[in-house]
Amino acid sequence: MEQDSIPEQFGRLEEKVGQLVDRCHTLERAKADLEAKIRHLEEVVRSKDAAEEQHVEEKGMIKSRIDHLLSRLDQAVDSDGTPLKTETFST
Repeated sequence: MEQDSIPEQFGRLEEKVGQLVDRCHTLERAKADLEAKIRHLEEVVRSKDAAEEQHVEEKGMIKSRIDHLLSRLDQAVDSDGTPLKTETFST
């Protein structure tokens, strides 16, 4: 009876080891998938950071150009608020 018990115990042990190995393989695949997803998301973040940086630079350039145009408009108006004389065309 004891001899029958040992093979049964080995059978159960082999089954549990097999399940454990399968679970390890599943977890390794899940880990690899998650690492790939992390790499993808990091690339997305880098891309969005670059786009945001470009947006900030463009916004600064636009503000600078608007300020320059406003300055030119201010120069086109004399100190009492009337426009400087410009050439008019009669039709």
